[in-house]
Amino acid sequence: MLRKLKHWLFGYLTIHIKGTSPERFINLCSNRRIYIWNIVRDNEYYQFNLSAGKYKKLKPIFRKTRLVPKIDKKYGLPFFIIRNKKRKGFFMGILICMILVYIMSLYIWDIKVLGGSKYTPEAIVKFLAENDIRAGIKKKRIVGNKIEEEIRSAYDDIGWVSAEVKGTRLIIKITETNMPVPIIPATAPSHMVATKNAVVKEIITRTGTPMVKAGDVVKKGDILVSGVVDIMDDFGGILNKKPVIASADIICSSYYDYYDSFPLDHTIRVFTNNQKKGYYISVLGRKLFLYKPSISYDMYDIIVSNNTLHITKTFYLPFQYGTETIREYIEQKDKYSNEEAIAIAQNRLNRYLNLLNENDVYISQNNVKIDIKNNTCIAQGRLLVEEKAWEYKLIDESEWRIEQADEHNGNNN
Repeated sequence: MLRKLKHWLFGYLTIHIKGTSPERFINLCSNRRIYIWNIVRDNEYYQFNLSAGKYKKLKPIFRKTRLVPKIDKKYGLPFFIIRNKKRKGFFMGILICMILVYIMSLYIWDIKVLGGSKYTPEAIVKFLAENDIRAGIKKKRIVGNKIEEEIRSAYDDIGWVSAEVKGTRLIIKITETNMPVPIIPATAPSHMVATKNAVVKEIITRTGTPMVKAGDVVKKGDILVSGVVDIMDDFGGILNKKPVIASADIICSSYYDYYDSFPLDHTIRVFTNNQKKGYYISVLGRKLFLYKPSISYDMYDIIVSNNTLHITKTFYLPFQYGTETIREYIEQKDKYSNEEAIAIAQNRLNRYLNLLNENDVYISQNNVKIDIKNNTCIAQGRLLVEEKAWEYKLIDESEWRIEQADEHNGNNN
């Protein structure tokens, strides 16, 4: 691939030759280290490709072998420029386009929020906007650690946050405290540490030094498998320490406390058949409506369908288009029966259990009870589970480096 790109950038030729000793010609090119490729025989002709800059080096070989060359085609950037040298505006447009793409690559044009069940992506994006983190911000102003800390401080039930810039996108990953922390693969020497208080049920170590055994009680942050391996001498002493990426199969017994409640009395929205749709485009964060209908409804919902233009999966552009649908509704008071409320609470619980299963959490015991108290449906209890409950933690250099004693201490006695 790189060779093809190099040939295109510097230009190359398709040449055919006619004569009685093409094999000798090929051998001479090889001896003089002149690279030719795609050699094809066509009746009495031989055809091949050659870098444009090396064509002059072939003239002595042509005379020596008495072959007659003919250039069939010219390919590559130099010949493209020559053929279009009068189109200055075209090349100027390409240059301006490249400059604009480079400038746009310095900014964040899309914010994506992943994970979480209680907090919607819209809520997190709104929170970020209130803290001056929005589409259009310069990438150099993005400080991942600061964003993570602000989200954790604002939401007590978000236990893990990751902020990462990919291309022109800011990707926020969140995990609520009632969900397992995702395991991010390690790329540098690391320990395996507990993400919560738990009991080690099973541990099979492949790489590293196990610090716990089955049945041990561990606290959040405890090292389960150390990434520091001791290198022993023949007498059992520590000769050196080596940092590695710890690897093990670890299953822990832990629990999740579950709580959910909602009143039996509630208001429902009944949508009518009346609705209006507007169309817009957005440039550099400024929304321009192509058509914006007037709103004559007393109560309505606005449903926004937004699309951001992008070149690749990570290179988003500051151009958006979409629709706004305004739907009229009326409010009606309603009340769940006890059976309906219990069914709704059970469905919510089942969705949560499915999320845990999708994250490789095995539920060994479900102690959640659903009751109706004071016109409120309450589901609460504890789920006993078996899960991995660990994450990687980078090893500090001071944990493994041994200062070698200086044999020459300056005392010659």
